[in-house]
Amino acid sequence: QIADPETCDQMYESLVRIHTNYYKNKYPRLKDTSFTGVTVEDCKMILATDVLKQMEDMKKGTWRKLREKFYAKKPEEDSK
Repeated sequence: QIADPETCDQMYESLVRIHTNYYKNKYPRLKDTSFTGVTVEDCKMILATDVLKQMEDMKKGTWRKLREKFYAKKPEEDSK
């Protein structure tokens, strides 16, 4: 038993509109950007793992890069 069928119907219709993207279709956006002006493709690119690794490498200083390059052990050296 439903206490208030009219309220239940209103809630159901509201959920249907959300599910079917009623308002997205009714009020289409001119551009797919966020409030910062970044597009969806740019966000996906930024969040990609490869780009994050590149950004981490860019943050490292010159001395740190050189130190990692010369002091890193190679697998061939470990097996000897």
